Amino acid sequence: MPTKRHLVTTADERTWKFNRPVLFLGEWCRLYNRKHIWEKMDAIVAAPYGIQGEQKEHDLTYVQALTGQLLGELADALNTFHHTSYSVRYWHILVGHWLSRYVSTVFNRYATIEQVLKNYSVSETTVFSAADYDLATTNSLAFVRATHDDVWNHVLYANILAFLGSIEGEKDAMTLRGVQGFSLQPIDTAARLNLKHYMLNTVRSLLQKLSRRCDAVIISSYLPLPVEARLQLSLGQCPQLWRSPVLTEVSVDRDTRQGFGLNAAKHIGFERFIRLQMRDIIPTCYLEGYDQLVEQADAVPWPAEPRFIFTSNQFDTDEVFKVWAGSMVERGVPYFVGQHGNNYGTLHDYASWPELVTSDKFFTWGWTDGNPKNIPAFVFKTAGRKLQHKRNDGGVLLVELGVPYRMTPWDSYFEFGIYQEEQYRFVDALPDAIRDQLTVRLYRPSQHLRWFDAQRWQDRLPQLHIDPGMRKIQEAIAQNRLVIHSYDSTGILETLALNIPTICFWSGGLDHLDVNARPYYQLLQDAEILLDTPEQAAKMVALHWGDVSSWWDSAKVQNARKLFCEQYARTTKAPVRTMKRLLLEVNG
Repeated sequence: MPTKRHLVTTADERTWKFNRPVLFLGEWCRLYNRKHIWEKMDAIVAAPYGIQGEQKEHDLTYVQALTGQLLGELADALNTFHHTSYSVRYWHILVGHWLSRYVSTVFNRYATIEQVLKNYSVSETTVFSAADYDLATTNSLAFVRATHDDVWNHVLYANILAFLGSIEGEKDAMTLRGVQGFSLQPIDTAARLNLKHYMLNTVRSLLQKLSRRCDAVIISSYLPLPVEARLQLSLGQCPQLWRSPVLTEVSVDRDTRQGFGLNAAKHIGFERFIRLQMRDIIPTCYLEGYDQLVEQADAVPWPAEPRFIFTSNQFDTDEVFKVWAGSMVERGVPYFVGQHGNNYGTLHDYASWPELVTSDKFFTWGWTDGNPKNIPAFVFKTAGRKLQHKRNDGGVLLVELGVPYRMTPWDSYFEFGIYQEEQYRFVDALPDAIRDQLTVRLYRPSQHLRWFDAQRWQDRLPQLHIDPGMRKIQEAIAQNRLVIHSYDSTGILETLALNIPTICFWSGGLDHLDVNARPYYQLLQDAEILLDTPEQAAKMVALHWGDVSSWWDSAKVQNARKLFCEQYARTTKAPVRTMKRLLLEVNG
């Protein structure tokens, strides 16, 4: 008989048991800086859910289909709740990204629990008394943070276990009465009250006075600020620095929420649970705070009848912008969106992303995939930047991925552990002389997610030079002769577009890519820009270390780079003229 174990679902040690065998639901329970605690326990970690290729693809397809089905149901429910009659497209603009993450996240938690109950002997689990704890966040960005939070996940797992009714929940004396917010602290993004910000706000206020009723609203285009300003001038309007106001946060009102919900009666299992849970998790800005959100959107000093809207950045978590844009779309204003980083046109599921579906036209960095909605443009982030001078001195820069929020159908936390080991393998395979000139650049925004990147590297290689990610990456690149990208990143598109010597490697090869994208990445493989393993990447670094420029400027490498960039990282010498032409063409 297998040993019965106490199930632990999060890293919150108040739910742990030290006097009996324990089953950790996943590696996220075992924080690196608490290794001295969990190593001494009689504990095992459950196998990760959904990381195999076929299972991952199957789950992703299922989650996408269910999200599409729920979108229509949610639009109807929100219209009923708010006594409105907006189109599905309006609600897709407003709640689409949140809904996709909600379905993906809850699916992962549900499937993980089901797998554990099927494959392990579980005696019980500790469940906090959470009668006064609300899973609903104030907005969609807070929901993203919640997916990595100990308490939030603990309560969600407890709800799933109660729904399934398979094991006993051992009530803990520690309650969550009065607990607000999350145990993880968000990154401080508040603007500092310094002279620069004061002057920027002053300029913004002055420019608003020169805005006209029918000017195009170009906001967070991803173009460098001088390029965006010149673009607006070329369109015959005064440049603006539009910014949404800070969202008014509204608390959960449980009585109000009783009037909202999806019909779960005809569903069973997960599809019943996902509908039942919606009432408890949907952010307050879409329910209790919706009226205030609309008031804020109505009060923004933006053009009342814009000729079009164009953004590459605000379509995801900017609630005020989304409800404003949605209302404008309902009135027939053209809504254009620009590509935000990599993975567009390359991943299996990109075509279903809300910004592609809801926009009238989508400006890509080169690709079209045959859809007339997609307009090939260029890499917005590097527009106007000069090609960097290649150098044969300096070191090598390894650009690191940050631990992701846990929002995928599969166990992304376990997967990141594999990624971390690959980074070690790459560094270990470098010759000592090159390793001494290596800089590992960490992803600063994820440092609050408790992967303890710097500590891990310090424990593994105490002499390694670590860049915590505080300075601009362009400055870091400029000091090195070679850049290493260890994941399929926006940075690859940028360095290739700027003709900066680049080597890439990541696990899984081309499996994550859409079939139409693979031939272009194969070009990078054939030119040995993209390698299959960390060891092969390290070997390439050593092979060309003495004369990086000769290798990079070779016909084989440059031909592959140019063909790839023409598809996914196009450049232009005239970004303002090019973007003006494209915007005017699609706007009639």
